[in-house]
Amino acid sequence: MRMFYRRGHVLLGLLVLSVITVSSCTSIQLISNYDETIDTQAQQLQKKLDTYFISLRNAGGEDLKYKAQQKFYEGVWADLNAMAVRASGIYKNKITIEQIDLAKENLAYLVLMHKQCITGALTKDQKMKVKDKGADLSLDCRVNYGATSDATGRGDIPINRFATAPIQALFNQHLGTIMAFELAKKRGESQSR
Repeated sequence: MRMFYRRGHVLLGLLVLSVITVSSCTSIQLISNYDETIDTQAQQLQKKLDTYFISLRNAGGEDLKYKAQQKFYEGVWADLNAMAVRASGIYKNKITIEQIDLAKENLAYLVLMHKQCITGALTKDQKMKVKDKGADLSLDCRVNYGATSDATGRGDIPINRFATAPIQALFNQHLGTIMAFELAKKRGESQSR
């Protein structure tokens, strides 16, 4: 009986030692690794948007109209799409993807606001349409993109220059979050090595 008891301890000890050895060799990845491209794209887009909002505060009448800024919005949408494609190709990158999606939604809201396609607080249905369809970069207001009602020829609508500061802060926050998260991933990599 005593021999069996000792042998059981030895076997249990070997089992524990084996588990410790195996677990020390493996790691669990909860989030993606740092991606310099996403970090750089977020920095460039933040600077582009910051410059845009500053210029709008100093712009004249024609430059405030949606049709004068339509190409800019298209470029920002393309930049966000490129970031989203890059982020979605990276393993365990859900948080970054969510932040990029929020920035895309806010761009869609900015476009709706610029064209004055919204007449009051957004309904749940309007928010879902914006989330599902994205930005309506045409010169029109369309209900299926979250507008309050359909309207054509909204290119001559100027943006309210006083609304640009809080919108600028919102985009700075979104893109700053993406950059901060990428830098946190970078710090995490250097600490685990």
